[in-house]
Amino acid sequence: MDSLFSDIQGHASVKSGLIHAMKTGRLHHAILMTGVAGIGKSMLARAFIQAVMCEQSTPEALVRCGSCRNCQRIAKGMHPDVIEIDESTATIKIEVIRDLQQRLSFAPYESDRRFVIIQDVHKMQDAAANCLLKTLEEPEAHTTFFLITSQVQRILPTIVSRCQVIRFAPFNFEEVAGFLESRGITPESANQTAAMAGGSLGAGLELSAGDYKTEVIEAFEKILHVSSTLDGFGIAAELKGKKSLSDPILSLLQIYLRDMLVLKLVPGAPVILRHYRPMMESRIANVSEKNIQRASLLLQEINEAFLGNVNELVAWERLVLGMHGVLF
Repeated sequence: MDSLFSDIQGHASVKSGLIHAMKTGRLHHAILMTGVAGIGKSMLARAFIQAVMCEQSTPEALVRCGSCRNCQRIAKGMHPDVIEIDESTATIKIEVIRDLQQRLSFAPYESDRRFVIIQDVHKMQDAAANCLLKTLEEPEAHTTFFLITSQVQRILPTIVSRCQVIRFAPFNFEEVAGFLESRGITPESANQTAAMAGGSLGAGLELSAGDYKTEVIEAFEKILHVSSTLDGFGIAAELKGKKSLSDPILSLLQIYLRDMLVLKLVPGAPVILRHYRPMMESRIANVSEKNIQRASLLLQEINEAFLGNVNELVAWERLVLGMHGVLF
């Protein structure tokens, strides 16, 4: 297993499960991979397909050489029997799924099996989802679907029920920080960035590049320094239109709460957000464990709201004013 997926960090149980399913002939016709964005779902799906279709592979002994014609074409998205749908638009329309069905009506071109990867399957319009459902209800023996999502709650339950659901756990803080350090990022910067990444290696890399990280930190610190209700409304108004900042800000706030609880229970204990320790210690006497728990629940509610069709300004107001009212 290590040699097959040595370039993909973590998810050992998922890797071994896929390999076992292939070797025993029990690979499900539709596999729904769910977990936070940037955690390696698509990478592992492509790597597994390479292992199955590698010219050196057999069902009993999978190999992923990376250099044969099949491995190279899959890596470049050019293999005729590997279809990938990755729409840059806000939704996946029914025409896309109908086109897929048309392509699937023909036998595989070169191989004895075919794979389909649908990225962000939660973006399907209702008509597209119902169209895909018909395909999943009448599976072809030689076609395997990999449906990739970070928002499984938006997918039709009937589609989920037709799939084997594989949940990718987020990486812990130490794993993300270590990964960033291995990419040449200083320990202090890696520590700070890992706190924003929400368990995602991809998000960690994105945050490490450019001005995005600076914008997140500035917004986070404004929330920590809200001075009044009026000030809070102003900060929420500034954040309107910046929904992309919500994930790293919520991750930072969740770790901030974790550190506050640690200091509440064990004064002097080490914390993750070391830079903010003086602020935490100055406030900890006025914050109860119950308040910290209430704030954590608020963050979960806000996260779910941002995943849905939410009034963005109202969500930011709930976050900024809620954190101020509960903690500060």
